Amino acid sequence: MRKVNYLLSALLFAATTLFAQDHKHGSPHGGEVKTAGADFHMEAVVKNGMMIVYLLDAKEKPMSTTGATAHATIQTVDGKIIKSAFKANGKDSFVYKLSPSIKYNKAIVTIKTGKKAASASFDLNKKAAIKSHEAAGHQH
Repeated sequence: MRKVNYLLSALLFAATTLFAQDHKHGSPHGGEVKTAGADFHMEAVVKNGMMIVYLLDAKEKPMSTTGATAHATIQTVDGKIIKSAFKANGKDSFVYKLSPSIKYNKAIVTIKTGKKAASASFDLNKKAAIKSHEAAGHQH
């Protein structure tokens, strides 16, 4: 079982390097935006114990998620892998409740809409830096 976890961790790490971006994106909801395939972008917002993911078009405008599904492969700081479906959050996003007892590392989120799929990797450790930045009186 440990070998499987290490293998999955290695695959998660390798996938994050494939999705690494070297250009800037806008942020319609104040989160982290990543390119997700040829036609999409995805934005992840981590706040209030939730990870909210928005599907954006190629121009980074929010898209409807009606009829779409979302799931993630999440890696914890200690290398464990969690596979989970996200719940619909209105007509424009998906949500995943983060456990306060788990320290998260990375998440690869996949949204399927029609016959197309979009995937992006997000660093869940950034939420601590964002919170401390906001605590210093800065808001974005």
